[in-house]
Amino acid sequence: MSATLMSQDDLHLCLASIAPVELQGMRLLKERPHVLSASKAIPRPQLVDAVTELIAYTDQCAAAAHKLAGIGPVPLKAVSVLEFGI
Repeated sequence: MSATLMSQDDLHLCLASIAPVELQGMRLLKERPHVLSASKAIPRPQLVDAVTELIAYTDQCAAAAHKLAGIGPVPLKAVSVLEFGI
């Protein structure tokens, strides 16, 4: 495994360039906030698709978090943290 060096600014730009995920379930909640009160029903196939998408996204996030948990500490030599006298 080879290490790739990335500056703090490069990392910030990389993370800031990631577009927000558009999930059908979140869109439905924004469009129909009253859905939770069951005053207007969502068609079952649409609801199944939205829930399936949310479950898949949750699984993807859990997998990414698991991978990130295995990353070792990275020394930040160019950052000064005055609160800790570093």
